[in-house]
Amino acid sequence: MPPPETGDEVVDLVLAAGHRVRVAVDEALRAGVGLTLRRFKILGLLADTGPCRLRDLADAVRVAPRTMTATVDELESAGLIERRAHPHDRRAVLVALTPTGRTTLDEGRRCRNETVTGITHHLDRVQRAQLAELLTSIVSSAPPARMPTTTKDGLP
Repeated sequence: MPPPETGDEVVDLVLAAGHRVRVAVDEALRAGVGLTLRRFKILGLLADTGPCRLRDLADAVRVAPRTMTATVDELESAGLIERRAHPHDRRAVLVALTPTGRTTLDEGRRCRNETVTGITHHLDRVQRAQLAELLTSIVSSAPPARMPTTTKDGLP
């Protein structure tokens, strides 16, 4: 799906660039380690935060808990994550990265980095700095993203 047309050429180019990078990284991850970008992000979150509740993971990636449950089931079946009992809350379950998940994440990061480097290799140091400065000003001017509201059953 192409990025939306906003009526502003600069914003359209920013969205198109972001879309192309996302697609390239997603394709590289699928080919390199068999993960979608979303699943790769989940492994990265678990590596960065440590074990967490499924609900917290769903909130972090902005999906309904029901969707996260299905994703966690698939990642668990692949041996990349595991469910553990919460040490202080018998009703809660924690999701944690396995050693295989850590290895896959590390391989995925290398794959992602190679892909991104290939996209930006033609920019010299000065161009990279200018682009970073311009994009930072756009990001800081945009209103902050709001978390989607959900119903009692966890649906958006």
